[in-house]
Amino acid sequence: LTRGAHELILYGTGYYGKRTVIYFNPFVDGNPVQRSASVRTWLEDSRINRLVTGHQPHGQSPTVVRHPSTGLLVVTADTSRSNANASKVQNPANNRGEAISVVRIIGDCLFIQGEKNDGRPHGCCLHVDPNKDIMPDALVGRQLTDNSWVKTVMRGSEDMKVTIARGKGFNVEVSDISIQQACLRLKSEYGWGGAFAIQLQDITADKINPAELTVEACLPEEEILSPRKYQRSHSFKQKMFDEAETYLFSYNGVMLDPDTEQGKRIVENVNKMIEKGKRVIFISNDSTLSRKSFFKKITTKFGVQLHQSVEAACKRPSGSKRSLSNYHSSSSVCLSQDSVVTSAFTCAWFLKSAGIKKPFVVGYGNGFIDEFEMEGIEDYFATVEKDGTQKPEFMQPATRENILEIVKKAPDIDAIVVGWDQQLTALTIAVAAQYLRWSIELGKPIPIIACSEDLSSILGKAPEDFEISEFAGRKVRTLGIGSISNAICNTVRPPRQAINVGKPSQLFIEHLRRPVEEGGLEVDFTKAVMIGDNMNTDMELANRTGMKSLLVLSGVTSAEDFDRAVRMNRLMIPDPKAPRSFPTWVVDSFASVET
Repeated sequence: LTRGAHELILYGTGYYGKRTVIYFNPFVDGNPVQRSASVRTWLEDSRINRLVTGHQPHGQSPTVVRHPSTGLLVVTADTSRSNANASKVQNPANNRGEAISVVRIIGDCLFIQGEKNDGRPHGCCLHVDPNKDIMPDALVGRQLTDNSWVKTVMRGSEDMKVTIARGKGFNVEVSDISIQQACLRLKSEYGWGGAFAIQLQDITADKINPAELTVEACLPEEEILSPRKYQRSHSFKQKMFDEAETYLFSYNGVMLDPDTEQGKRIVENVNKMIEKGKRVIFISNDSTLSRKSFFKKITTKFGVQLHQSVEAACKRPSGSKRSLSNYHSSSSVCLSQDSVVTSAFTCAWFLKSAGIKKPFVVGYGNGFIDEFEMEGIEDYFATVEKDGTQKPEFMQPATRENILEIVKKAPDIDAIVVGWDQQLTALTIAVAAQYLRWSIELGKPIPIIACSEDLSSILGKAPEDFEISEFAGRKVRTLGIGSISNAICNTVRPPRQAINVGKPSQLFIEHLRRPVEEGGLEVDFTKAVMIGDNMNTDMELANRTGMKSLLVLSGVTSAEDFDRAVRMNRLMIPDPKAPRSFPTWVVDSFASVET
């Protein structure tokens, strides 16, 4: 006697000596991918437009992959590794926990319904014809720039979110994000900028800021702490590096003193890339810099030939929309717009796009002022004069009279903008908090926009011959823009969230990505490499966009810092941010790269 479907079991277990679809892994390195062109064609010719499989764990809900070219929906429905820590009192093999999902096909609709381990309901209804899907269900099965997939829609609350997940080896990185954020992060082939376009004036901090990331293990419990089956290599791959068209350079920590041999070598390498027709863009979270001053610094102090990079970008077929006539008439502004980006520039771009007319600006220097005026924002109220010097009224004590006197000068503020302020006072914080709180009380809340979320910044090091020997050679830190904006937000009750426009924020990414006609730089992240010294900003920016990345150990991140992060990751010590901050390659400095 044989059990039912005997022949099918023999076929599925490889009895006939052939590879079978039943035991075919549809993932690459733990992450779903589209089926190959030949498979898509065969399924389409066979009039198969929905494929449901199992035996491939990927978190607490089924994984859907939509194929834009044919409408094919591939569902991997396996939640058997939803919770490795589930109770095993009744079932020693229980790695599922309380998660449960049901996949049904009724007519032309594929339904997914279920609950996660914490009891929250999720579900969606998907059609082969995506035009029949309604939001937010229409997002399910689409891929984001960081290669995450939208898995399902979280139900049960007015503020619906979607669950996104990205597999990496034996782990799945999972988070719940807003509908707005999912639309902004879509890959181009999945509808970014088209039917899913988001208007910047509709963006709020709670919808755009990064969501909490959890890492779920898809390993049997006994393997979780065992040596990994493979280790990831971060060795530099010259050929892959050379294949890119655009290279984004972080300034601090990458560009070294041009009077040193190492610094000269770095400049030579960058200029060689430009001579080969590569597009080079320098980016910085320094809000005191305007494009014009940043461009001058890179070209004059360091000798980088950014002029040639811009001209090459204008001539390339892929950048045919980019021409000098698209930009301002001033040649220095025209050239700098396509080759340098500062957080002050992104801030001014966002304010203009969002229709903000009169911001209260907390900052230092005239970088903001230059950028605002170039974007046509002239009715601002700032803590500095046009030449960047501090206004004396903000240097007074934070008394009731002084606060009211300043507020009277500009009662119609429609946003708070926070940059780095070298001369920050309690009065400045109090005035900004007043604007925020009163706008809430009047039912017309205004946003607070921060040019970075960095809590601190490094000013340099104490000299080796410092009088107090135990402090010699140590880093000198000061508060960052994130600390300033937090001080303002926490003064208001309930505390507010700031919209971040610095790297690696979604708005900074959006600025790099959007077309020239919308004030963006039109960077194709699939053909770009990020070069930086900071794992938490530069490398995270690369991972959020799907760019390849090169970490140089000549700045904020030392070799010891990177080795420590790698050891913690291998030991699976919980660090939700770690998976998003690892680079593709690591080198000591950009001087060692052959260009």
